[in-house]
Amino acid sequence: MKDYEVLKFTVNSVLCREGDQDSDLYFVKEGKLLICSRAGKMVTPLAYINAGEYFGELSFFDKLPRSADVVVIEEAKIVKIPTSIIKTQFPNWLILMSRQMTKKIRIMDNVIRDKGIKRKNVNTIKPLSIDEQRELYTILTS
Repeated sequence: MKDYEVLKFTVNSVLCREGDQDSDLYFVKEGKLLICSRAGKMVTPLAYINAGEYFGELSFFDKLPRSADVVVIEEAKIVKIPTSIIKTQFPNWLILMSRQMTKKIRIMDNVIRDKGIKRKNVNTIKPLSIDEQRELYTILTS
């Protein structure tokens, strides 16, 4: 089995784009990332990922394309965990359960993307300014 890779990224590096076929899992050792989606030239922040958190778990389990863009916003060290470890590190029942949960999450993501979500009195991620959207759009499409 290939050892895990520790990768270093600078600010504004794009780790993955929505639709990418990569299905490795990533663990953030240091730094901060922004997960966002694009509709035309509009960039919507979805979540911030900090040290000690994972991303890419949907594609890791279901092997489907990435569902969002991930951009480095503070220099980062990321551990790349290859999909090949699934067969050696996870029991079959856990793999099956994870794939079922992933399927449900993707369904809900699509519903929210299509219909939106309305919440009252909830702190959410602050929308990006036009300049911030323009900068991220340029980074993601270059």
